Amino acid sequence: MKSYKKIAILFTALGTLSVSSCKKVLDQQPKSNITPDLLASTGGVIGGITGVYSDLRNLWGTEGFLYYTNLGVDETLAGGGASASGVDFATYKNYTNNISDVYNALGGVFSIAYQDINTLNGVLQYGPAAFSDVPTRTAYLAQAKFLRAFYYFHLVETFGAVPLHTTFINSATLTDSRAPIADVYAQIIKDLTEASTELQNKPGDNSSPFTGHAATKASALFLLSKAYLTRGWSSAAQPTDFQNALTTAQTLIANKATYGVDLYANYADAYNPTNDATNKEDLFAIEHSTDTKYGDFTAGASGGKINGWAYFFRPNYPTVNANYPATGGASVMTRDIPNGRPFFRVRPNVDYVNNVAFADKTNDFRYWNTFQTTWIANTANVTTPRGTLTVAADTAIWMPPYDPGAAKRAAFKGIIMLPPSIAATATGTNAAPTTNTFFPAVKKFDDPNRPSVNDPSSRPVVLLRFSEIYLIAAEAAFKMNDNNTAATMINVLRTRAAYRTTNMPANAVTNMQVTPAQINIDFILDERVRELYGESLRWWDLTRTQSLVRRVKQYNAEAGPNIQDFMTLRPIPQTEINLVTQGTPIAQNPGF
Repeated sequence: MKSYKKIAILFTALGTLSVSSCKKVLDQQPKSNITPDLLASTGGVIGGITGVYSDLRNLWGTEGFLYYTNLGVDETLAGGGASASGVDFATYKNYTNNISDVYNALGGVFSIAYQDINTLNGVLQYGPAAFSDVPTRTAYLAQAKFLRAFYYFHLVETFGAVPLHTTFINSATLTDSRAPIADVYAQIIKDLTEASTELQNKPGDNSSPFTGHAATKASALFLLSKAYLTRGWSSAAQPTDFQNALTTAQTLIANKATYGVDLYANYADAYNPTNDATNKEDLFAIEHSTDTKYGDFTAGASGGKINGWAYFFRPNYPTVNANYPATGGASVMTRDIPNGRPFFRVRPNVDYVNNVAFADKTNDFRYWNTFQTTWIANTANVTTPRGTLTVAADTAIWMPPYDPGAAKRAAFKGIIMLPPSIAATATGTNAAPTTNTFFPAVKKFDDPNRPSVNDPSSRPVVLLRFSEIYLIAAEAAFKMNDNNTAATMINVLRTRAAYRTTNMPANAVTNMQVTPAQINIDFILDERVRELYGESLRWWDLTRTQSLVRRVKQYNAEAGPNIQDFMTLRPIPQTEINLVTQGTPIAQNPGF
């Protein structure tokens, strides 16, 4: 996206100021430079849209957002470095009684979303007067429609009924109400339907002012398909939702060349940092950079508008000592940029990951493209009870998803950690279990170009991936009892999943094909884990498909005993409820 940076900073700062001011003095005269006159100018429209893009950095990629999208599900557990609110999200244990931290995390989502929705409403209401050139005006307003729909989609799938605002508010109010879910979805689908015809085919097409990772027609078609799919599962379902979801997904797939999107032959290439600038599977992403002024970059930052995906899923590998699990001895590894900052906020639910989602690690190479299981020695003069580790040659830490056997463990100079269920029955030495501190790392989001080991990532945070459209189509087809189409869609991804650059089994592609008889919702959900592990989607996948409680009880021993049926919605932030002091109060979601 072109860098209208100073205007974007102005809008972001003004929006933040207005939110904090309203919380304190709602009955006083608000003062803001975001006025209808400004939004009717070229600079106002540009600044408003660019400011919203900047604001997305406050959510996706940050720690608080990570907790409420990635924890309390089947594929992950809280890491040993998770905060109190992270543990609440992960286990539901103190979720309803000690929820202040949880409210704070969700309150940020609410306040940022509605701040930006109001800006977008202003752009759409007053922005047409800013441009005499119809194509330029259309391009800008289409961006605003997409972004408004994007926010409302994530609000409604998280909280259920939410306030629906489509006009610009420039004075404080003490009243508000939650709109019916049907009305929110109707607005989302209207905005996305229009955006899918008005946005550029590719970033920068037709002299569009937006380049980089800004929304395109492919972005809008993707989100429109998913909105239909999600509404189809909901209480607001329409009879044609699943058909519309499938048809829209197939339209995107059929026109992938027009939109410049496609699958890479190698799954790993979709996550390769060298492809970030022109990644053909990236349909929409939040940009980051190491620019301290306009990129919101702070060296060594662990909070703020950061992309922390490069280290949230990393174990505390520098604290593994040479005698582990006994105490004493030097650390076998030193933290470095290739192995990442050990933040250990989220860890794999290893038994589910190893034995269910990624049970086939021979034909399906996605496990090995997703997880790091070996750490090569980078520290000199380290000796374990089994020998001295040679830097850059020996493996210092190995976390295989299987037991290599007592003889191999005894001969291995480094430290071996096994999945807990395997370690419990392993005989012999060097068979410690993985823990909430030591676990296989997610490597898909690694950023080898960070200036320093503790720096956040400057890679884009990809929110919409082309590969997911096949899973959306498969789920919609399944709901229409069309398992033939569902299997066809999934097999596109499973064919690609078999690929590797060397030592590819001769029958891997054939063995990866799924038949229509194998398709059910659990197979689709497991396939989503294999394809999209850790990508801030899982809680929504499970709530959309009405599978959260069942699968958490089935696979998540830490959260299963505590989860209840009403937890398929997140609580409305109490801070937002407290702001409505006149008229009918905003009702909290049941159970909270």
